Amino acid sequence: MPTGAPPGFVTHAYRRSFATPFEIRRVWEWLNDPATFTEEQVWPFRVEFVDGGFEPGVLNVHHGPFLNVAGLIGEVRDPRPDVPAYRDIKYFYGSYAISPRFVRPTRLQIWAEATVFGGTGTLVRLRLDSLVRRPFVPLWEHSQRIFWSRFPVWMKKELSA
Repeated sequence: MPTGAPPGFVTHAYRRSFATPFEIRRVWEWLNDPATFTEEQVWPFRVEFVDGGFEPGVLNVHHGPFLNVAGLIGEVRDPRPDVPAYRDIKYFYGSYAISPRFVRPTRLQIWAEATVFGGTGTLVRLRLDSLVRRPFVPLWEHSQRIFWSRFPVWMKKELSA
């Protein structure tokens, strides 16, 4: 368990994968454009970057009611034929969703790799690691399934435009 977890918390990894018919370069550009996340937020939620975008060392925060998830952009690796594209954000101690008493996100990782999907397409995988109070795990898992289910729909809408 990561350092700083209070008693009663367990580690949780939410994973999601989906295929999209768009070429990996377009998908990766969209995923790494800060405007994708800053301009499409529903008020009162917001995403901010300090002095950059998706580059290593850039500070990032997602915030709104019942949400304060601040972190540092870590490794960013562009797509190559033999290695999936990759990006991670490590969240700081004190980041939370709902309340620090329920969920503390610790890391978000995203991979993208070229695949065949009715022609050239991309497989996108993500993993959100969190510390979650044990009784809250089923509700957190369910809420993540709902939240991330809109992600491939949103990507298709944006990349089809």
